[in-house]
Amino acid sequence: MKHVDYLYFNIYNYFYRTSQYRQTSNPRIQAMYLFSLGSGGWLLLMESIYLHIKQTRFESPFQSSFFAGSIYLLTALLSNYFFIIKDRDQKIFGKYIELADQNPRQKQHLIISAGVLAMPYIVLACFALFMPRHGQ
Repeated sequence: MKHVDYLYFNIYNYFYRTSQYRQTSNPRIQAMYLFSLGSGGWLLLMESIYLHIKQTRFESPFQSSFFAGSIYLLTALLSNYFFIIKDRDQKIFGKYIELADQNPRQKQHLIISAGVLAMPYIVLACFALFMPRHGQ
């Protein structure tokens, strides 16, 4: 959980710092939804790999869209509960903020964290481009 906490902290710290300089909406909500979007992407990637290995697919595009929407809604609700309602994001922020101020590679860690959240979507796009399923 320490790595997930630090990943969340990097995203939250970025939105927190930008909210101090610009008029933006709540950084807690922005970080939580970006994190839930990334974790939903990882779940969809795992589901896609599983379906690819089993050589099956959804019966209709509506079913796959409904499943993906359900995954995103579930991760958003769980992230909201754990990070916002239970104030876990404030505990994570308090735990890592002192270390982040002393860290010279803070920007590099933010890029790595954003890459981890974007990676499942890049892999899913590569699946669609290089391994399309025709006529199954």
